[in-house]
Amino acid sequence: MFRPARMQKLSIVTLNKYSKATIDALHEKGYIQIDDLSEVIQEDEAYEGLGVSKQDPVASRIASLSMKCNNIIDTLKSAEQSQSIVDVIKGYISPKEIQPKTVENLQSDELADKAEEIINKVDNVLSPIESRMNEIGSEKTKYKDSLNVANQLSSFDIDFAYLQNSKYTNVITGRLPTDNLAEAKSQIEEITQEVEIAEGSTTTSGDVTYVPLIIVCASKFEEEISGVLRRLEFEKLDVTNLSGKSNEIIEASESKLDELESERKQCLKDIDEIGQRSKEHLLVINEQLEVEKERTEIYSYFGETETSKMFQAWVPKDKVEETKSLIDELTDGHSVIETEDPTDEEIDNNKVPVKQMNPGFAKPYELFVNMYSTPNYKDIDPTIIMALCFPFFFGYCLTDAFYGIILAIVGFILYQGMGKFSKTYKSFGVIVVQCGLWTILLGLLTGGFIGDFVPRFIMGDASAALPTVLPDINAFAHPENILIIAIIIGLIHLNIAFLFGIIDNVKRGNIKELCGGQLCWVLIELAIVLFIVTGSLPLLGIVFVIALLLLIYGVGPMGVMDIFGFLGDILSYSRLLALCLSTGGIAMTANLLCEMLTGMIPYVGIVLGIIVFLAVHLFNIAFQSMGAFIHSLRLHFVEFFGNFYEGDSAEFVPFKASRIYTKVKE
Repeated sequence: MFRPARMQKLSIVTLNKYSKATIDALHEKGYIQIDDLSEVIQEDEAYEGLGVSKQDPVASRIASLSMKCNNIIDTLKSAEQSQSIVDVIKGYISPKEIQPKTVENLQSDELADKAEEIINKVDNVLSPIESRMNEIGSEKTKYKDSLNVANQLSSFDIDFAYLQNSKYTNVITGRLPTDNLAEAKSQIEEITQEVEIAEGSTTTSGDVTYVPLIIVCASKFEEEISGVLRRLEFEKLDVTNLSGKSNEIIEASESKLDELESERKQCLKDIDEIGQRSKEHLLVINEQLEVEKERTEIYSYFGETETSKMFQAWVPKDKVEETKSLIDELTDGHSVIETEDPTDEEIDNNKVPVKQMNPGFAKPYELFVNMYSTPNYKDIDPTIIMALCFPFFFGYCLTDAFYGIILAIVGFILYQGMGKFSKTYKSFGVIVVQCGLWTILLGLLTGGFIGDFVPRFIMGDASAALPTVLPDINAFAHPENILIIAIIIGLIHLNIAFLFGIIDNVKRGNIKELCGGQLCWVLIELAIVLFIVTGSLPLLGIVFVIALLLLIYGVGPMGVMDIFGFLGDILSYSRLLALCLSTGGIAMTANLLCEMLTGMIPYVGIVLGIIVFLAVHLFNIAFQSMGAFIHSLRLHFVEFFGNFYEGDSAEFVPFKASRIYTKVKE
């Protein structure tokens, strides 16, 4: 329970004709993790006679069809009508259940033929619409550019057809910051006097005022004049192929853009209709392709001869016999299976994949443990301790029963909603519910229910306590007791870490790490306890000196400085008090402001008081929940894990078919 599942390695050899059925069945079961033998076969003489297995010839076709299918699905999704906020919320609370379609387990080439037929049928209808959508996009860009040019030059009453270049003259059109106009004219006149500059009405963009210009010059001076203008931040406006006055171009461009937008919307509507008819079939066939893609690609991990395939896989020990029976059944006994325990070298080098084995209530917290590092195969898995302590620490930080109720409801919605389809959402849902329940309990015991809402507004005495409060742990009456409890909890938490570290180091034979990492701190704590119980100063000194010697032996003379780190770890748990008081303090402030506003300002004050009340409490629950989450996580990642946990192993990744839209026909 406190250690990962024991693993065994299976080496399997079977005839080629049985390999497809065997791999398909193992893929559906998801018991094994297959090792990549491609490099080992080429380098290790023990595998002499074996070649690296090639992918199924159909693999590239399957992958190509899967990519094409995904692209079509993405296109269909892009045309779906956007949902309202209400619909989005409903989707999270009560997502539509997916009824998987029963499918046959086809041969690779048969599946590829079937997929190609379905995909091409949809693509033949969709491709012309997509092509037209791309053309519409290009045309809209062209007309938007024309509209922008016409708007910028709208102060000139001239047909743009007259602004085209000729054999001997060039026309430069654009806009220039007004601050640079005088300098531009001066530098252009230095180049040539044979130039005409027409100025339009100024416009402002941001903090800069621009003046539109039409500059007509001899062709031979165009490049030099353009260089001057570029240096002075001139923005060129291309009038090539434009004809008509600016108002005519604006009217024609706007009309054409409206027409193109209407056509685009019709294309999206047509794509949406195609999606409604075809999307379900595409999702089913795409899932089949993805599953088959994994199966065809896995062969590159195998070794082979002309007639047989060989592969190695890690299997949890409790699934070994079932896996062997399944392979034996599928190969009609024509297989050789060798079972091995992990070697010391594989364990020491973290080559054994880790599958965590935790009870249901702790399973969601594997997410947090793996966020730090996957547990080491040979060491203790701390997930259960984290599952017990994390929600408690969270509740200790928040300590408001009403906030806990809100969190528990949110967690339940996550669990019952998106948790049906996502393991991550499900895990977070369970964690949030547990955090909410601890917050409710500790809030009622310490006096937090929307701050002091009940005493202030219902009981009529802000200094009164809730009936559920234990007087000695009333957070605002006796914060010193909350601090003492937090430190005691911290010591218990740290000593569990020391115990785990002692067990792991004894098992490994790491005596120095044992002395300098855990045993010295336990002895220092023992010295203090003995002094409190017996009052004997010599006894305190003897045990403390022994602890100090162990510390120096373990980490060297500079290890004495680690005593301050140890004290820091203990005092770090005082953050539980700090967050507890800050949550209650902000909640009480919200209630006090509400009371003051409703009492000071007739009528309007009631509205303002309610707004302030809701706004501050919403901020408080969001901000303090985030703080409680971060600090509870920190107490585990830094103070707890830092005293024993190494991790750094690879997670067990089962070779398993991921199915949402399909199920295999029995």
